[in-house]
Amino acid sequence: MLKEELIKRSPVRVLEKSIHGGLGSGNLGVITARKGVGKTACLAHLAIDKMMRGQNVLHISFTDDPHHVENWYRQLFDELTRHYQLENAYDVFEEIKCHRLIINFKTEVTFDHIRKMIREIEGGSDFIPDIIIVDGRDFENLSVEILSGWKEFSKNQNAAIWFAAVLHRENLQCNDRGIPSPVNRFEDLFSVIIMLEPVHDYIDMKLLKDHDSKNLEKLRLKLDFHTMLISNHRI
Repeated sequence: MLKEELIKRSPVRVLEKSIHGGLGSGNLGVITARKGVGKTACLAHLAIDKMMRGQNVLHISFTDDPHHVENWYRQLFDELTRHYQLENAYDVFEEIKCHRLIINFKTEVTFDHIRKMIREIEGGSDFIPDIIIVDGRDFENLSVEILSGWKEFSKNQNAAIWFAAVLHRENLQCNDRGIPSPVNRFEDLFSVIIMLEPVHDYIDMKLLKDHDSKNLEKLRLKLDFHTMLISNHRI
């Protein structure tokens, strides 16, 4: 399969259609799940799709070092290659790598520090991110003011920003719209909220918020436990 055909047939197109064209520049989205369920893999799959379409991805990690994050991308790309029998896979990966930058913060830093670093990256390398992934951020200690800063930054950058958020292990503490804690404290700031939920031999992708839509579609997408790829959920 050629790269262009893979892009066209990607299950990410199903996600974009379900959420009215995608997250969209200037918006915040979040994928939430219990620890170890597949948040990073899901976001990396979304990122690879963007990279293959020539868009720049900035991956910010607060937990894993850059080499570990890089391995996630490489493994997922290899799985995509095998699943879709992608032609010239090595050349494709070399081609798209220039569209991704990974940075890691091993200690707690302020949002102003992160914003300053992104500005320096843009000024020094002309790397302007179209999508920013924020992985490993502690939502339990996150304030509305800080996330509002990210929201303003996404608008100024004209970039979409996806977060990964860890759910409470025992009690989901959902609000009246079914959005669990700690994400529900920031419901108004997120345009799209997706929860990953293990079900039997797969991980279901459940849409909890879709911009201003009152009628949420069933995504009919899942994460495969073995490959950690997003795929169509035929039921």
